[in-house]
Order: sequence, then structure tokens, then C-alpha cells
Amino acid sequence: MARKKKAAAKENAERWLLTYADLITLLMVFFVLLFAMSHTDVEKFKELAQSLHAALNPSVLSGSQAVQLSNDGGASSSLIEEQDFQRLNQVLSQLQTSTGIASTQLSAQITNDGIAVTVSGALLFYNGTDQIKPDGIQLLQKLGVYLATLSNNIRVEGHTDDVPLQSAQYPTNWELSAARAVAVVRYFTDNVHLDPKRLSAVGYGQYQPIVPNDTRAHREQNRRAVIVILYPHS
Repeated sequence: MARKKKAAAKENAERWLLTYADLITLLMVFFVLLFAMSHTDVEKFKELAQSLHAALNPSVLSGSQAVQLSNDGGASSSLIEEQDFQRLNQVLSQLQTSTGIASTQLSAQITNDGIAVTVSGALLFYNGTDQIKPDGIQLLQKLGVYLATLSNNIRVEGHTDDVPLQSAQYPTNWELSAARAVAVVRYFTDNVHLDPKRLSAVGYGQYQPIVPNDTRAHREQNRRAVIVILYPHS
């Protein structure tokens, strides 16, 4: 009888081993799942990197090649593929050829937000005002016709140099840059009939220069309007 009690006590004392074994097994399964998930993420990341490399021309991203686009009269679509970048550059090239616009006055590049088309302020506006010049109207009309074929939202940015203004209408460069951005937006809505819901205007004043405001040529570069064709949001 004593022997049976001793055997039962020993069996009860070793039951913790079952729980411990179950715990170890669960931990092993957990770490196997974690490894599998991390391996899948790496593969997905590799696939994503390859897709981006194929979709975006590395020479364009590095700034060694101009971005191009052309109005093919097709249905509305989002600007998301390399072909779209090339079409934009084609439109800009055609505009430069037909109007004699210098490459320093009209250019495009890929940014974090989308495709940024930079237009010289001297080309678009009369000095110190938001009134668009005839050459600027011709440019905006042709560019707007292309933008109408896209469904992307568009942000128009106004930029100035750091020379203080002496104008009751524009007390500071903030007002002038914002007014110029709005003037471009108004032209697109009133004359090209772009959907106002797609458009936004922002004025940065002199606070986002692309070069130091230390020479006349540099200040002219900083006076600009930037039309950003925004990437579609998922």
C-alpha cells in the first residue's frame, strides 16, 4: 500500500513536465511563425523594390534626365507610371520648342509629393504683381490641357525672392506668393475648366529658396511658380 502511495506521489510530482513541454512547444511554434512572417516581409519588400525600380527611371530620379509628358487625348488617368513621366517631359519639350522658352524657365522633377513643374516667375507674371503675362497664359493653357487628361490632384505653389515689397496690395512676399498661386489656380478653373476640387494654392513667400538670394540671377531663380502633380493616395 505504501509502495502505491509512493508511486502516485512521484507521478504527481512529474506532471509539471507536461506543462513545461507544452510551453516549450508553443514557444517553438511562435518563433517559427515569427520567422516565417519576417521572411515573407523581406520577400514582399524585395518585390516592391523591384517594382519601383521598373516603374521609375533611375536617371530621372537622380535628376540627370528631364521628366517628359505629352497630351495624347486619352481618357482621364492617374500619373503613376514611367510612361506618364515621359509624356510630361514631351509636353514641356514641345512648349519650349514652340514658344522659345528656355530650359531655365521651365523644368520638371520628381519630388516626394509628385511631379513638380517649375515655371519662372518672370515668364508668368508682370513684376511685383499677380497678373499673368500673355506668354504665361499660353503656357498655362497648353499645360492645363494636359492636366485635364489626368485625375491627379494639383497643388500650385508661389515663391518669391527676399526683396521687401513696397505695395499696399501686397504688404509682404507672403501675400504676393499666395496671390500668384491663386491666379494660376483661377486660370486653370476659369479657362481650362479643371475641377476646382482637384486644385489647391499655397504661398511660401521667400522662405523656400532654391538658391541663396545673393545675386540678381539667383533672386530671379527663386521667383517661381511650382505646379505639383500629386501622386494618387491609396
